[in-house]
Amino acid sequence: MKNHSHQSVVRSAIRAAALLPFGLALAAASPALAQDWKPTRPVNLIVPSNPGGGHDNNARILASTMEKYAGQPINIVNQAAGGGVVAYNQMMKAKPDGYTVGQISVSVVSDQFRISGVTYNKDSYTYLGQISSDQNLLVVKADGPFGKMNVKEFVAYAKDNPGKVPFGVSGNWTNHDYTRFQIEDASGAKFLRVPQKGGSEIVLSILSGDVQAGALYPSEVKSQVDAGALKILAHNGDRALEGWPDVPTFTSQGLAVDLSIWRALVLPKETPANIVAGWRKILEETMKDPAVKQAYATAGIGYAYRNAEDMEKLVEAADNAYRTISAKAGVKVSN
Repeated sequence: MKNHSHQSVVRSAIRAAALLPFGLALAAASPALAQDWKPTRPVNLIVPSNPGGGHDNNARILASTMEKYAGQPINIVNQAAGGGVVAYNQMMKAKPDGYTVGQISVSVVSDQFRISGVTYNKDSYTYLGQISSDQNLLVVKADGPFGKMNVKEFVAYAKDNPGKVPFGVSGNWTNHDYTRFQIEDASGAKFLRVPQKGGSEIVLSILSGDVQAGALYPSEVKSQVDAGALKILAHNGDRALEGWPDVPTFTSQGLAVDLSIWRALVLPKETPANIVAGWRKILEETMKDPAVKQAYATAGIGYAYRNAEDMEKLVEAADNAYRTISAKAGVKVSN
């Protein structure tokens, strides 16, 4: 009996030893273990905008909570040069070591249709997930000439007076500008297009009367709308606006203005799988934190989270949509 028992123990030990490399291999491939990666020094988050705009506000709110889950400081790096092109190139070419994260918007797919020499597209990055979804708002000065109009009256005036209503847009065919075109295309209106340096400048121009209207994100106008200085005539979302439930959608007013506007976090394409998994876990934990939802609501940022797989599907749909509307609008590639 003792000899038989001893042989059983020996055979079990041999089997365990033989299986050890395979077990280690399984452990190394385990998603749970791969997600244990976390940064051990400060991280840079590249944001393709100047301080103070919707992009920047979103990044700072997200980073303040994400630091808790990443375990390291997250430094906001504003890079607005070239309308965001420089930032997207930096994200694409960054060292894939997990210490440079990029915040992108839908412009990462639309830029190829409007800017000469763009080398990035929807396939240039590794997606971590969606972080927000903002509506574009049609905004006017509350006590200005259009402050007492509704959206139908406003576009009717712009249709009857082509080129007489200065409309602020951010740069050349950015999201704000695509919304302007959709309003014109849906209503027959024709605005005087006035390029600005960003959303914060559009707000100041509307308040000063230099332009009469603009397409802006909720986070860019919340304080001025709540103070009664600006008025929202309509928005291009598919549900009620957070904080302003009585503002109509364009589609409810018979105007087909509905381009998807979102933001997401990405890593360089060649980032190792364990680092990607680690960041995806960090982002998921961050987006599920109630503090993020509360801060978004306070700032007027649309809360929306999609994991990497669903985000890739959204990017594909956006690429097709912007390809179609760019052709219809006759968007010219510029330097």
